[in-house]
Amino acid sequence: MGPKVSIVKVEDDVKAAVEEALELLGGLKRFIRRGGRYLLKPNLFTTKRAEEGATTDMRIVLSLAELLREAGAEGFIGECPAMAAYTQPDVVFEGLGVRRLCEEADVELRVLDRERPVRVEVPGGVVLREAWFPESALRADGIINIPKLKTHVLTKLTCAVKNLFGLQQGGSKARHHVATRNDPERFSHLLLDLYAAIRGRVLLNVVDAIVGMEGEGPGSGDPVKLGLIIAGDDAVAVDMVCTALIGWDPMEVGTNRLASERGLGPKSLEEIEVLGLSLDEARRPFKRPMGHSSLEPFIKAFRPIICLEDRCIGCGICVQICPGGALEMMGNHPKFDGERCIQCFCCVELCPQGALRAVRRDE
Repeated sequence: MGPKVSIVKVEDDVKAAVEEALELLGGLKRFIRRGGRYLLKPNLFTTKRAEEGATTDMRIVLSLAELLREAGAEGFIGECPAMAAYTQPDVVFEGLGVRRLCEEADVELRVLDRERPVRVEVPGGVVLREAWFPESALRADGIINIPKLKTHVLTKLTCAVKNLFGLQQGGSKARHHVATRNDPERFSHLLLDLYAAIRGRVLLNVVDAIVGMEGEGPGSGDPVKLGLIIAGDDAVAVDMVCTALIGWDPMEVGTNRLASERGLGPKSLEEIEVLGLSLDEARRPFKRPMGHSSLEPFIKAFRPIICLEDRCIGCGICVQICPGGALEMMGNHPKFDGERCIQCFCCVELCPQGALRAVRRDE
């Protein structure tokens, strides 16, 4: 029997929707043990809010922590915030009010960038032979992955598989971007290498599709109100269902297609049992990002990045996080070196003001 993925409508009670999504899969107790300790891994990469379609809704995360507690287990929240990894370690948690919410709910919050990295071999790795993860991710009894459903200018989709990239600490993310030169296929293989290394520890994937993001995701796209929770124990199956839900062929997303070829997930949507709402009931087509695709020559697809100076506040975060060292501050605004730009769009993704934009040459 193939993997199962549940789709549930969120009304007013987020916890009830999360619980319903898990019950369709056999209930939370099927995946965890009493007395266990589990890492809750949301997508908290920026200070942009869940309502803007950028980050995981904390109501889902805290609902899972509460459900774990009710099942006699413990959940703690951990993240390597992309922005915080290169500037102040707590800027994302403070900016989103996550620390206050965790204190009120008596749930531990860990900045995983600060932990000791532990080496893991990558079975069947294409780009990586080894990977390093925060100690907590490997010491926990398992990981509950809580991604946001969004488009992505490089990988087209960021959901369950891509969210685990957030377990790469500090400069590791930058090194991965540089090592792959952001070739979409090679970067997708790298994401799957990381997934293969930690796959056995990912017990559940619970997707925040209450408000998703279309267009120029994962940080500068447009919010879309879907009002859904999607859950499953197979990250690739979850991503395939989410891709179909937003009106795309699942195989046009590199991680889906390559995972099926590498034996890391189902080979087609037909192998997945969808529970709860049907795809026809839940489907809402998303605008695709205009980032370069693996079908375009890199030089043809190169997209210069411009600064919208009326939005820019001169914070310099884009300069600090650029893996290729392609930016420097000139006065109050960043200046770009096109020859050094590796087209990772990290600056666009992480600008807290949405002041950076990648444009096509014909725009």
